[in-house]
Amino acid sequence: MKIGISSLLFNLQEGLDLCENIKDINHIEIGLDNLQDCIKLLNYKDRIENLGLSVGIHLPMELNPCENIDYMRKQWVKFIKEMDDLLIDFDIKYYNLHLGYVISNRLKNNRNKYLDNSVEFLKGINIRDNIKISIENTYSKYGDLSNIGNTCYDFEYILNKIDTPNICFCYDTGHYLINKDNYIERLSDKIQIIHLSDNDGINDIHVGIGNGVLEISHIKKVLKLKAEYLILEIDYNHIKDTMDTINLITKEV
Repeated sequence: MKIGISSLLFNLQEGLDLCENIKDINHIEIGLDNLQDCIKLLNYKDRIENLGLSVGIHLPMELNPCENIDYMRKQWVKFIKEMDDLLIDFDIKYYNLHLGYVISNRLKNNRNKYLDNSVEFLKGINIRDNIKISIENTYSKYGDLSNIGNTCYDFEYILNKIDTPNICFCYDTGHYLINKDNYIERLSDKIQIIHLSDNDGINDIHVGIGNGVLEISHIKKVLKLKAEYLILEIDYNHIKDTMDTINLITKEV
């Protein structure tokens, strides 16, 4: 299992410095929001390669795979294709995404309709054959808009309709703490990416493990998974302590 950190473009230099100083980190997941960001990322290509880092891309939070307006949903599919074309010089391992958001009362009345939209969206993605698409659990606080992808049901529904090894599941522990479900037990064979963070069970504050309510027993379950990537999606000030804790737990697993 490769251990990585998450970064946005604005703090990528700091993230790469961290990767250089902590030798156990050999992967980076970079959040990109615009096509122009792909061009800016080229400035860091040589350093990423010199550090021997594999790369994943976190697609924009605004991405809406479950979008009910066909034209808009297809534009997001086109966006991913254009992004992959711009990143052709990078050996991207995966693109990670959330399933999107819906007006709450519409989601309540017909959840499967929006899951079917997500299936259509995922089937329409046309990128390099060796790159995976990971779909991530999230959480919802059920305001005017609600996120989907906050229950096991959503992912089981989608993955049962898409028979391809290029679609996998990203398990986010921070999101799990806010909307709990049996992701590990029910989706373990699909989990290829883990986003590890802790929080207070209410707000997704991305603190290091041990600084919130994530139980050690749950972290042990996570570390036993046969995932390819473990991403520390936390404040950089907490990386070293979290790495030390992981190393201690690993000896007990």
